[in-house]
Amino acid sequence: MQDIEKHLLHRDVQDALELIGGRWRGAIMTSLCGSPKRFSELKEDLKPITSRVLTKELRYLEQNKLINVERSTAAANSVLYTHSEHGSSCGPIILQLRDWAIKHREIMLEYLKE
Repeated sequence: MQDIEKHLLHRDVQDALELIGGRWRGAIMTSLCGSPKRFSELKEDLKPITSRVLTKELRYLEQNKLINVERSTAAANSVLYTHSEHGSSCGPIILQLRDWAIKHREIMLEYLKE
């Protein structure tokens, strides 16, 4: 692989990890895999996240077109969070990452037994 290709590969991977990396973004995306959720449902799923941090991360994901925020006009506080079409394409990546994490955990547990 040429140096320029390596640089682009590194940049692309860093960009992807920035979007879904960190402590909460991947967890939020995972929580939304099953179904749309209200803020309180996400907060319950992601204990011990604070409301402030959850709000900040949801805004980030919305700005980056990974989630949609559906605000109901009927009820003032009725907001539903869902994957955007683009965000739902992360589903297979999240499942592969989960599978990798399970294998890694098994390897580490075997290592610790030695």
